[in-house]
Amino acid sequence: MFLTKPQKAFTSKLKDVPLEALEILRNGFFAYLGTTEPGCDPHLTVMFYIWDDDSRTIYLVSTKTSRKVVNIRHNTRVCVTVDERDPKSPARNSGVMIQGRAKLIEMEIADNIVMVNFLSKYMHFLGPGYPMGSRIAIQVRPRKISFWKGAKFYKWEKPKK
Repeated sequence: MFLTKPQKAFTSKLKDVPLEALEILRNGFFAYLGTTEPGCDPHLTVMFYIWDDDSRTIYLVSTKTSRKVVNIRHNTRVCVTVDERDPKSPARNSGVMIQGRAKLIEMEIADNIVMVNFLSKYMHFLGPGYPMGSRIAIQVRPRKISFWKGAKFYKWEKPKK
């Protein structure tokens, strides 16, 4: 049996979010939202999302009584991942992981432009009768963004005030 020392992956720290990472956030279709249940069990959900370049914020929409919303009411720390997978070569996979705090926003007061963009992106899946009134927006402003392309890893952190 061969034993090797664990090696930490080298991560380059960046002053700004790379354009490639922003492109993934702009063009991705699914996001994976990680929350924590009150007993500290992790909960991961695949969701539709919209990235807003102006505010550098990701928005997800959920039902008001979903497990993830209940979890966010107890603990606002979340993690969101958007990735691009290459089924022929995992070395060409890339993705973005956002860590931050979630804020729940009633749909009536959510930013209209963001919600119009959300509906235009997903309307052909949701249908014209999609009940926005029973939904709540989940806003996540990044505190930390990690980006990977193949085996190269990069990290951006919000500057401390």
